[in-house]
Amino acid sequence: MSSLRLILTSTAAAVATLSVQVLGLVTLAPADFGLFSIVYLAGAFALSLALSLICEAATRSRAGVPAAWSDFSGASTEFALIFAAAGGLVVAVIPSPLAPYWWLVALAIGGSAYRSTARFYAVENRDTRGSVLGDVVGAVVAIALCAVTLLLHGGELAWVLGTWAASSVAAAAFSRWPALSRPGALVRWVRERRAAIAPLVRDSLIMDASSIGTPYALAPILGVGPFGVYRAVSNVAAPVRLLLNPIRPRIARLRMSLTTVTAVIAGGVVLGAAAAGVLLLLGQTSWPLGTLRDLVPFAVPTAVFVMANMVGHTFYIVSRLRASRGDLLAARLVQTALGVVGPLLGALLGGLSGAIWAYALSTLLSSLYWLFVARRSGHTPVTA
Repeated sequence: MSSLRLILTSTAAAVATLSVQVLGLVTLAPADFGLFSIVYLAGAFALSLALSLICEAATRSRAGVPAAWSDFSGASTEFALIFAAAGGLVVAVIPSPLAPYWWLVALAIGGSAYRSTARFYAVENRDTRGSVLGDVVGAVVAIALCAVTLLLHGGELAWVLGTWAASSVAAAAFSRWPALSRPGALVRWVRERRAAIAPLVRDSLIMDASSIGTPYALAPILGVGPFGVYRAVSNVAAPVRLLLNPIRPRIARLRMSLTTVTAVIAGGVVLGAAAAGVLLLLGQTSWPLGTLRDLVPFAVPTAVFVMANMVGHTFYIVSRLRASRGDLLAARLVQTALGVVGPLLGALLGGLSGAIWAYALSTLLSSLYWLFVARRSGHTPVTA
């Protein structure tokens, strides 16, 4: 895949996902944005687990031979269907303003789960059609529905969820379609790649304990409205992750030279400063900004978080496929301990402000540890 096409597909994927998050951030009140964040985190958990069970497991165990599409797509399809059904069912049975929209949640989670695995396979195997078309269609649908929502349905939770669902399903529909396979493809996939999957899943579950488990624990402590503001900090850093995730296979091949490390850190500082500047400028306007306006007083910790997120996420991707099991586990435990204890303690002692500052500083410390692990790793993926 040429560099131009890689940039196109990565940008389109980032736009599709980012537009949905920004739409919720600038149109929903903090309480509704908190509800949206709760189900969006469930989708994030599905993507995290899909990377470990399917995508990076294929890379880590390939031994020079790419996984067959029939095996890969069979496991991906069953995985997406399982998470779509589980997400929709949980939302349907729990009394909340989200309950009537259980089917939108199911479509969004299932569509995004399949699309993320299919595009990873396409990028890894230089399949231009399998990556570019789905990303572009998803971005077009997302932008069109965002415009409709902003003009006619601002502040309506159903339209934000519908935009997420429609763009996810559209991107999945224009991905490479799965090959027919016997039921049980996911079970067979896991059984055949158990050695490669085990450290990756363990790493993901430990990571999700802080990135997903902690927010769920904070929601009842802070309340739904302040929880929405807390989650907005992470959303401001979303462009960084969204630009990095589509090119994970390329980032994993970076050489950990001093030049590379310096460039990554400098990029993080620039992005953090830009985030703070934008927030402060928006705070001087009278525009209706939804939950984003409530984040303006926290511009400084948000800048720290954005910078740390850029650095940590880059070196985390490098470490995932290169670090030894021991180093990977140690780094993840450090990040989880900081990510769980920090925000919870901050929330208990200082409410919303304490939680946000603790979140930013915990992320900064863990990013430095990921840098240390990436620097001491080798230059090729570990095979088991």
